[in-house]
Amino acid sequence: MSVPLVITTAFEGRVDAEKMAAMLLEKRLIACAQISGPVSSSYWWQGKVVSSEEYLLVMKSDESRYNELEQLVGELHPYETPEIIATVITHLSEDYRQWLEKELRR
Repeated sequence: MSVPLVITTAFEGRVDAEKMAAMLLEKRLIACAQISGPVSSSYWWQGKVVSSEEYLLVMKSDESRYNELEQLVGELHPYETPEIIATVITHLSEDYRQWLEKELRR
């Protein structure tokens, strides 16, 4: 298996997060998606600090699928500059690793 990843992005609305998760699952670019929120976000945007409520989409995948996933999220995400952050999973149970590998097969 390629290096396992946790990838996160955020959306203004839950429906957009759900649509993105469904599309990425259907394409087998991710094995799992979790949506949480709303969460309170504060960040710099166009020269000023803004605050908003967002929904976090947390996805499990692997490094071999990351480039395609990043490209699709970037193209389809409603934000001008979407957050797309991948974190390497350094430890996970063998059972979960096997499940992840099985579900990511095309």
